[in-house]
Formats: sequence, C-alpha cells, structure tokens
Amino acid sequence: MQLAADGTLIVSATDLVGYLACDHLATLELGRVQGRWDKPIRRDDPTIALIQEKGDLHEADYLAALRASGLRVVEIPKEDLRTPDQLRGAQDRTLAAMHDGADVIFQATFFDGRWRGHADFLFKRADRPSPSLGAWSYDIADTKLARSVKSGAILHMCVYATLLEDLQDTAPEWLDVITCDGVRHPHR
Repeated sequence: MQLAADGTLIVSATDLVGYLACDHLATLELGRVQGRWDKPIRRDDPTIALIQEKGDLHEADYLAALRASGLRVVEIPKEDLRTPDQLRGAQDRTLAAMHDGADVIFQATFFDGRWRGHADFLFKRADRPSPSLGAWSYDIADTKLARSVKSGAILHMCVYATLLEDLQDTAPEWLDVITCDGVRHPHR
C-alpha cells in the first residue's frame, strides 16, 4: 500500500491477501502510509533472505529456459515504480509488448489508477484473439517456490487477470502457477 503525492491510495494484490489474512493489517498499513506511525523495524532474518534468494533463482531459471527455447521474451523493468506516472509508463511498455506480439512478457506491469500488479509472465495465446490486440491474447503465469499451489497465489493472479482483461479486452483463460519442481499448474 502506498499513498501517492497527489493523494491517490495505491493498493496491490499483496494488500488484498494481507487483508483477508488479517483485516487489522489493512488498518495498520493505511495508518503507516498516512504518516500516523512507522512500520516496525524489520530484523534481518537469514531464513527469509534465503527463501527470497531461492525464489529469485527459481524465477531466473524458468526465464532462462524460456529464452533458451527460442521464445521472444520482452522484460519490463519494474524497479523504481513509485509514482502513478512511473506505473503508467511501465504499463505502457507492457501494452506495447502485447501489441508487438511478444511470445512472453516478463514482469508485466498493470496499473488502473488504484490497483497495481506485476505478473511474473504473460504468455501469448495465438489461438485466442483479443478485440484490442488482434489475432492473439495473453494468459498469466507466476513462479512460486512452493511445491503446491497456495490460495494467495491464485488470488494475486485473479487481480492481475482483472487488470489484464482491461488491457486486452478479453479475460485470460488460464492462470498458471509454476512451482519449484518445474510443474505448471493451470487454473481456469
């Protein structure tokens, strides 16, 4: 959750998952972004750092395999996306890659003015046309370090699916979770 300089409250799928886990968390986050209190200081936890590192390696390995297979992959830089204008710019780059027909879009960014999202992968579907893109559309996939699919991962991708539908004027058909064992778990 973040509060933009213009007063816009920007939320993400992570905020929604956090709210469903603990509705008080949303109150705490809102108070933080409004400057009522500071976020508690995070202590360095080597276990969390190791899990993050392993998750990043899983994602990087999957991305490398996609590139090695000959697919045309477009990467959308997502660092320093703090303002609505920066988020809109990243979404514009995502939409340009979609219009260009990239096979895979890595770190696709969505922003509708309130909700932001960053899907690990968009996969081109040449068999499903889109009113705004033409002969193709895109489905969503995320890599997860877990060995099984968690409900929070599906909820994240449902938020992304809503945002993607606005861009391509058709809903994605599949949400895929790629677990650490390399298995692709499709969800309609």
